[in-house]
Amino acid sequence: MPYSSNMFPALETELKQETFPDPYEAFMYHHLQYYGYFKAQRDSLPNSAMHQHVWKNNPRFVLSGSFGERDDLIPDPLQKKKLQWPACVSSAVHRATEAVSRDSFMLSSLLLKSRQLLHDEFGKVNPRLREPRDLFAFCSGSGLLQAPRWPIECEVIKENIHHIEGVPPQPEYFYQPTGNEKVPEIVGEEKGTVVYQLDSVPTKGSYFTSSRVGGKRGIIKELAVTLQGPEDNTLLFESRFESGNLQKAVRVDTYEYELTLRTDLYTNKHTQWFYFRVQNTRKDATYRFTIINLLKPKSLYTIGMKPLMYSQLDASTHNIGWRREGNEIKYYKNNTDDGQKPFYCLTWTIQFPHDQDTCFFAHFYPYTYTDLQCYLLLVANNPVQSQFCKLRTLCRSLAGNTVYLLTITNPSRTPQEAAAKKAVVLSARVHPGESNGSWIMKGFLDFILSNSPDAELLRDIFVFKVVPMLNPDGVIVGNYRCSLAGRDLNRHYRTILKESFPCIWYTRNMIKRLLEEREVLLYCDFHGHSRKNNIFLYGCNSNDRKYWLHERVFPFMLSKNAPDKFSFHSCNFKVQKCKEGTGRVVMWRMGILNSYTMESTFGGSTLGNKRDTHFTTEDLKSLGYHVCDTLLDFCDPDRTKFMQCLEELKELLQQEISKKINDFGQDTDFEGRWNDISLSDIESSTSGSDSSLSDGLPVHLLNIADELNHKKKMYKKKKMKPLQTRKQRNEQYQKNNLIRVLKSTEDALKREGFASMLQKQPTLFKNSENTSSSTVRNGRPRTNESQLNERDKGISLDPSKATTLIVTKNKGRMQREKPAFTVSCPTKRSTNTSQKPTPDAKPDWPRNRFLATRRERTTMTLYPSLHIYTYP
Repeated sequence: MPYSSNMFPALETELKQETFPDPYEAFMYHHLQYYGYFKAQRDSLPNSAMHQHVWKNNPRFVLSGSFGERDDLIPDPLQKKKLQWPACVSSAVHRATEAVSRDSFMLSSLLLKSRQLLHDEFGKVNPRLREPRDLFAFCSGSGLLQAPRWPIECEVIKENIHHIEGVPPQPEYFYQPTGNEKVPEIVGEEKGTVVYQLDSVPTKGSYFTSSRVGGKRGIIKELAVTLQGPEDNTLLFESRFESGNLQKAVRVDTYEYELTLRTDLYTNKHTQWFYFRVQNTRKDATYRFTIINLLKPKSLYTIGMKPLMYSQLDASTHNIGWRREGNEIKYYKNNTDDGQKPFYCLTWTIQFPHDQDTCFFAHFYPYTYTDLQCYLLLVANNPVQSQFCKLRTLCRSLAGNTVYLLTITNPSRTPQEAAAKKAVVLSARVHPGESNGSWIMKGFLDFILSNSPDAELLRDIFVFKVVPMLNPDGVIVGNYRCSLAGRDLNRHYRTILKESFPCIWYTRNMIKRLLEEREVLLYCDFHGHSRKNNIFLYGCNSNDRKYWLHERVFPFMLSKNAPDKFSFHSCNFKVQKCKEGTGRVVMWRMGILNSYTMESTFGGSTLGNKRDTHFTTEDLKSLGYHVCDTLLDFCDPDRTKFMQCLEELKELLQQEISKKINDFGQDTDFEGRWNDISLSDIESSTSGSDSSLSDGLPVHLLNIADELNHKKKMYKKKKMKPLQTRKQRNEQYQKNNLIRVLKSTEDALKREGFASMLQKQPTLFKNSENTSSSTVRNGRPRTNESQLNERDKGISLDPSKATTLIVTKNKGRMQREKPAFTVSCPTKRSTNTSQKPTPDAKPDWPRNRFLATRRERTTMTLYPSLHIYTYP
């Protein structure tokens, strides 16, 4: 850690004289420089988190002297600008950040004070260290955010892009094709004029090497054309901001443009997501945009989906956010044949609402890495929410961006109560272009962090582990599917390459550790879908007849709670070989029965009151609430709803089997044996999902993977079979220890001539083996089995028993009585809707959930932190 200069008077003298008469002091001076203890003014101290990052990633960083210099760490003017955070941060934070950006890392004054030791107002050292969470948690007390880090090939503009949230006043209906939509011929830059083009875009054959705040070094070029005057109506394009991905724009007519999307970095494919800006608009003109390099043969644009548009003037004057716009929408195959894979085109026309406006177009509502950080900063600074929501760093991505982990649960009053809690694991944005997942995640967090009685109850009985953005690098650079490794992370959950796939490696490891301490009731990864409407789940079939159809109960209940958004008939539970590396399958094989991928459409609903309308952000956020609501139904101690859902599922499955058998013309008399049919044979594949086959590892990682696999096999051969229980391990330790003692005793006796005495004690070893197991490796005491039984008496992780523990603890809760379970006559729940999204119609399930009330919240002050922490 850096030290105050007055703690090293000799060093302070040498800093002034710049000579080193004493060899020891010269050594210490360079030694401190080597480890990053910079020379600086006391009042110009940079952010400690930034220092930690520099020291961690640049261990040979030396500022001056005989070791040379690393001028690549000196911020250029662009980097200084990028250190100024988004508008969502307070002005005080802006001022503090500007002070940081003004000071170079190459400073030439006194040594810095430590940021770990606390100082009083007179600058004297307080012997008390800072709290560990200030060092390793999401953010320190100063509240600064970490600026996004970009690959050094990426050019990034200086402006901060921020959009308001807004809900359209009227439902946004699907586009109804007329059949007369124009199919424009692709002209290309040979006959058109290039008005925007990125200079360098990493594609397949290259790979990620390093990153920095602000991306590419040097002056950022102005890619937009230069207007010839006020009458020049050429649109000015831009996408070099978070999540933007426009590669090229060609003007082919006065108001017509051909657009080329940038592929995912370090690949030559995955073009679906788009997000870009246009300026210099004209109100009365009809513009046509045609994206010419889409790769999917099927799209929701063929069945009524519209692009999204955002007007800055409408946002500032009328508080109007993103809205669905476009006419003459057509999705068709590109007739240009270059001998490679076919491309597809999306074309639409638009009339801008204002002259000289700045507008954005997007495939779906953007949700950036900075948006997430602003949200988490509010949670961290909330004195109530921060008591039951702990923010930690799960890991760093390839580019050095933080992957956040949230642990959400109410403080437990006893260790037994903490041990009885089950876990729920939720994640989103493993595919960066599927921003739908972030909006559902935001709705979930809004509700679970609220003071709603149901939210408090959920926090009482569960430990929630949440990874809100699994692939921050991909989100930042505007990828659709891949990380900076150039691969789909949702095909590599079994990877052994921690350094190449850190986000999913640490997520899997965190869940593995979590499973060792408690049952994980539910795992769900939030995704988006570009070819099917509605929201649905992909799960896994249980091979155990004891839990037959149990994995379908949660999706079935969710379809009842959100009947106009969630489609159970679109759910699928088939496990295909090509999906073995996905999160849901890997977690299922690790022992999580209810392991799901939630797919939410980019389009809208075909169900109920929302039929043929696009989803808004509020619709998606309400799904986050419905997930919480369904959890309470799923875990209700009264198993009536659960068992009734099982019966309905059996009837639905029997009908499906009957239909399939009739389709093949076979005998339908299978009474008594229909439930012996394999569910995998009944279900169709999920090939209609937004899946991508695994490309395997990049070339530069194949040798590393082979070497690690070889080492792993050799280690398994050498490693003895591990003992299964604590009792066996203790007995083996006792046995080995006594063998050593016996052998040494025998040797000593032989030397003394008393070897014959050993033959008179044949029961020594036998009796010793039965010694109580009260020791452990390294000589530390270990609790024996009887003590464990006493300690754990009354503790059970059985669902009903765990709930009973909470029920008996929380007597006095206001009971909520409802009519009997009737699917055909849904009613709305009467609760305070100001604290959560307003739920839509749902079945009249009896709400005798836990038959108890939450304890008085005054007891919260007794538990300032969680009893249970799980680290990766």
